[in-house]
Amino acid sequence: MQAVEIIRQLPSLHGFTQLVKINKGYSPDSKYLVTVGETRYLVRLSDLAHHDKRAVEFSLLQELAKQGVRTHKAVDYTLFQEANVSAMVVSFLEETPADEIIQELSDSEQFHLGLAAGKELRKIHQVSPPQIIHWETTQLKKFSTYLKAYQQDAYQLPQEAKLLRFIETHLPLLKQRPITLLHDDFHLGHIICKGHTYNGVIDFNGYDVGDPYHDFYNLALFSRRQSIPYCIGQIDGYFSSSPDDMFWQLYALYAAMTVFSTIVWTRHYDPRSFDDALERIHMILQDHDNFSSIKPLWYAENLFTP
Repeated sequence: MQAVEIIRQLPSLHGFTQLVKINKGYSPDSKYLVTVGETRYLVRLSDLAHHDKRAVEFSLLQELAKQGVRTHKAVDYTLFQEANVSAMVVSFLEETPADEIIQELSDSEQFHLGLAAGKELRKIHQVSPPQIIHWETTQLKKFSTYLKAYQQDAYQLPQEAKLLRFIETHLPLLKQRPITLLHDDFHLGHIICKGHTYNGVIDFNGYDVGDPYHDFYNLALFSRRQSIPYCIGQIDGYFSSSPDDMFWQLYALYAAMTVFSTIVWTRHYDPRSFDDALERIHMILQDHDNFSSIKPLWYAENLFTP
């Protein structure tokens, strides 16, 4: 069954006038922008092997709406057994991804965008997680897998020994962390702007559960390179007062751990962007003075003062 035939059977999209395939991102799902009258919807077609996760995602979008989180609104979720796919219909969040316009914004506008995003992230973490996991066990297993793959790779970081010592010293911090819903890919590419201000966050399809502070690792890996004011704003917006030392220790631990996972993931899935990944990794190392510093220098030295 062709995608257009499936979409024709969705009552919420009856009489659609335009259908455009979206070829952006790494998801195995097929995504379409569908126009009905003057309203646009996002349709995600997924293999039924992912049905359980997609069904939970749909219910989470409903819960996020109750928390006042500005994101896609859940419209419809339907199974097509013969085609072996599920179809999720959500509202389309209009306007522009922040990473496309962040350089057009003043430092103050970047900071206030971060403030709004940080407050929104706090709301996301108030939604009850769909399951409870043992965070320390999960993270240790995941890190061990990435580290083994890294050690079998031809590329080795010059700072490897110092980085591993830092990680091993701080791994006990993973014990007894709170478990919340995580966006798990919270960065400027998924922040939507209307004009120069925050309009919402998209792409909950990669949601996870775990330590809420883990949702900040993309500041180190992506957003910091694009906008220091935004990063400071996201942190300040999330916390009602200055972050405590526990936050910074965990922030640094997750930043250090993501160095190895980024190398492995990029080498395997996107080798053409490996030089770019190394640039981002070296920025993380510099920001933490090869992890002699817990707090990143761009925050500690107030490179941007609101």
